[in-house]
Amino acid sequence: MKYKYIVLILILTLFITGCSNKDGVEINKREYIFAVGIDKSEKHDSEYTFTAEVPIISTGSENKRYVTSQNSDNLTDFYYNNIFSTEKIISDSLMQVIVLGEDVAKNPDSIKMLFDEIERSPQINRKVKLVVAKSKASDIINYEIKDNPLIGRYISEFLIKLKKLSIQSTYSFDEAALYLQGFGNALIPSVEVKEDRVAIDGAAVIKDYKLIGYIDHVENRFLSLLTKGEASGMTELSVFIDGMPVTLTVEDVVVSQKIDLKDEKLNVTYYVTVSCNVTAYDMTKVNTSDKDFIRRLSNEVNIKVNNHTNNLIYKMQKNYKMDMLEVKEDLMKYKKTDYEKIKDKYDEIFENANIVVNYNIKINNSGMVK
Repeated sequence: MKYKYIVLILILTLFITGCSNKDGVEINKREYIFAVGIDKSEKHDSEYTFTAEVPIISTGSENKRYVTSQNSDNLTDFYYNNIFSTEKIISDSLMQVIVLGEDVAKNPDSIKMLFDEIERSPQINRKVKLVVAKSKASDIINYEIKDNPLIGRYISEFLIKLKKLSIQSTYSFDEAALYLQGFGNALIPSVEVKEDRVAIDGAAVIKDYKLIGYIDHVENRFLSLLTKGEASGMTELSVFIDGMPVTLTVEDVVVSQKIDLKDEKLNVTYYVTVSCNVTAYDMTKVNTSDKDFIRRLSNEVNIKVNNHTNNLIYKMQKNYKMDMLEVKEDLMKYKKTDYEKIKDKYDEIFENANIVVNYNIKINNSGMVK
């Protein structure tokens, strides 16, 4: 019987010998593009500047890279120009992230062309991460991170973390394409070099394939709270009361929603219950078993969450005139007949909608941390 196992091992050895891909090209004879940044060319209006990060695999270190930059008419030209610039096989099958420069994101024709190219590309994985730079994409790709030199890997892992925490919902190309094609808008993570680090801080607001502004990480969290409820990334709240900082851990969130559409008048009401535990405060200044203190603390938290929420709603309705709350999706699902009557002027109706959020803050205990 053991001879059968020996023969099986020998056969498997023949299949796995060598470090190569299905096309027979060994890994050290390939160059993999990990990240690419796309900016408008400063020399020619019709061209783009592509900045690519390529890990140096042949050295045996996963933390070495080089960055190359080229001007091309489109992503396909950039890819094929790279093929003729090295003796190695160029591959973008392992691409981690695409960074769109702010100047590209503000041009709807550029966005449409690039999205169409990526959708048609046989090489690029449609689940590649997508971010918008609050400046030039090349600044992000060229940035050196001491402990994590591969910027493509760093941004990819950062986005995966935010996704797991339910702070950022749209982070891959196929998700962004789905929202843009289905609803005409999307929130794409925004990235910038901030305080000597690469930060993913909030999201770029894309409407009709055009960047129209940003929401910051606080607004993003409250948006997640209203749209995802218990699954949101809201984990803690902090306020000042009597000049003292108090931190509360969010234990549970329950959200219900009521949508009423009559003719062209839209009313949306949210009922949000947030259950918290006090986790950090100065025990020498306050007795948290004091019911009056807990009542005042609950009021302070209520004021803070209402201020953040009202600012977010104002920005959606008046600044961007864009539904980020996914009310349109609910209308299309559950009130399709009524929605069909107003769909051509939905943005105007949403701008003038009456949106109310009623918070109920419950503080369960006083915590134990000084």
